[in-house]
Amino acid sequence: MLVNEPASPRSRRRAEIAARIPRGYRPALHLAAPTLLGAIVLAAAVRLLDAVDAVELVAVPATLLLGFAFEWWAHRSVLHRRAPLLGALCERHEREHHLAFTADDMALRSARELWLVLTPPASALLVLALLLPLAAAAGALFSPDAALLGLATAMAFFVGYEWLHLAYHLPPDGPVYRIPGLARLREHHRRHHDPRLMKRWNFNVTVPVFDLVRGTRWSPPRKGV
Repeated sequence: MLVNEPASPRSRRRAEIAARIPRGYRPALHLAAPTLLGAIVLAAAVRLLDAVDAVELVAVPATLLLGFAFEWWAHRSVLHRRAPLLGALCERHEREHHLAFTADDMALRSARELWLVLTPPASALLVLALLLPLAAAAGALFSPDAALLGLATAMAFFVGYEWLHLAYHLPPDGPVYRIPGLARLREHHRRHHDPRLMKRWNFNVTVPVFDLVRGTRWSPPRKGV
């Protein structure tokens, strides 16, 4: 006669978190909607470009650099610290995402757990709403083409963030890790999911640019050093 073994406390906690996911949640829609919006904005911005000068192309790396900086700051100072009026974001991140996914158990167990990995469903619209006035200001200050390049890059960065973060929470032996460099990026993020490290180290999710700049990139000490 088979006897079901009791679930571990962590498994029960993860099941409790998953049980709070809205019943009508559609994981495919949650991922497809920001991806489609990002693609539309990117295509529209590129279509509106007119005789881009070489100097205007600087908007692309400049926007990426700002994206890495903002990602680092928001992850460190909002998602892991209770900022005024933004405490709910910290609560959701630490008490759901980090409790569901630990450094030794990172992989999704079902598609519904995308709710715990992706940014909230309305985030893409909020990001676009914030970017449009910034792009208008950049157009007035620099040039329309520079503003369009910045807008396109920023939306591509947001969509890239979503897909990379999702990839880190897929099974580590999956085919996606044939992409060069992805396993190393996942390992950087996996270390952040250690409760002992999460408030101090490895805040970049995409590429650890500002973890390197700010000295917050943690990796195990080399043996024999």
